[in-house]
Amino acid sequence: MIGVVGLSHKSAPVHIREKFALNKEEYTDLSQTILKNKNIGELVIISTCNRTELYFTAEECCSPGAFHILFHYLKKHINEEDGFESHFYQYETKNAVNHLFRVVSGLESMMLGEYQIVSQIKEAISHAEEIGSAGKILTRLFHKALETGKQVRTKTAMSTGAFSVSYAAVEKCSSIFEQLPDKKILLIGAGETGELVIKNLYKKGCQNIVVTNRTTSKAEELAQRFYGTAHDFNELSSAVRAADIVVSSISCKAPLITPEILGTENTEKQTVFIDLGVPRNIDPRIAVQENITLYNVDDLEEVVAQNMEKKKTYVATAEKIIAKKTNEFGDWLSIQNLSPAIQNIMLGVNEINQSELALFKKFHNEEEYQNMEKYGKHIAEKLVKSMIRNLKNISDNGRKTEYIKVINDLFSPSHD
Repeated sequence: MIGVVGLSHKSAPVHIREKFALNKEEYTDLSQTILKNKNIGELVIISTCNRTELYFTAEECCSPGAFHILFHYLKKHINEEDGFESHFYQYETKNAVNHLFRVVSGLESMMLGEYQIVSQIKEAISHAEEIGSAGKILTRLFHKALETGKQVRTKTAMSTGAFSVSYAAVEKCSSIFEQLPDKKILLIGAGETGELVIKNLYKKGCQNIVVTNRTTSKAEELAQRFYGTAHDFNELSSAVRAADIVVSSISCKAPLITPEILGTENTEKQTVFIDLGVPRNIDPRIAVQENITLYNVDDLEEVVAQNMEKKKTYVATAEKIIAKKTNEFGDWLSIQNLSPAIQNIMLGVNEINQSELALFKKFHNEEEYQNMEKYGKHIAEKLVKSMIRNLKNISDNGRKTEYIKVINDLFSPSHD
């Protein structure tokens, strides 16, 4: 079976999601730990600010058992016993495939049609292949998912306009400050999310933008492209205090901005903090200070709702494409069940043919043998094709696995 265990902005608030946010090292460690269990065959993990999902294959146990195994390791990962399962959803087989295709198409994103999820899924499958946790089934599944997402965006206008939390963050700032271009803006983080933020700010006419990042060269490169300036990450406190708007999208396990960093200066200046990080970059306690407003990714629902209304007309078309692609992958997956049976048919027929040819050769000359060899090969090929065609029809292209087992038993090398 193929299954997925996951949670997202739809099922869990940010303080729950951040517990399960994984960096690359944690992704690798958790994957290797789970795959030590012989019941789990393959594993790919998606971890973004809005979701953490574990896609897996399991052949040797029932689906409830497989889901129990995944929850066991998730509990160990966060070192908690109970209280989080209700935030998770779990799907198997066709529903799991359909869910992934919806995710990559942007239908499950906070911002309907969001495109950033595509690069995040590419990164997830690439890393899984790199560490060896993805095999034939999940590799095919994820590449089919990316193909589906591309077709959805080609056939609809799903990814035009507002399509990311980065856009929503900038729209939120614009709604708060009438003269947004005049504001001093600090951007913390020079990754993909940070780049989308500064790009949208630049489109709004903002040029007084300061970028800071752990890797100084990345901050300098990003700032230069949008006529901003870079700031030393080690002097973060001064940059935060000088800004009217602070947008943070960096990977960290503990809050980067705390009440201690802010101190008591500039209390008369209105400052807006937007935390796009999961785990959160900004300590929620700063919101109690006067003239400070703090938003996290879950606080951007108003902009999200406006985006949803514009794009609902595209959903029906997207879902038709997803349904078709889900069925295509289901057909391919079912055919994989036939591979051992087909191999056994070919081996069995070939073994009989070779055995009978060896006997024929003892009593006939070389010319007669060569003619018989050609004719035997022709008959064997026709027989194999006929049997494979019948196998596909009887087993509904591999879906009725009970027929496949009979064929395997009939043509198993152990049978005479």
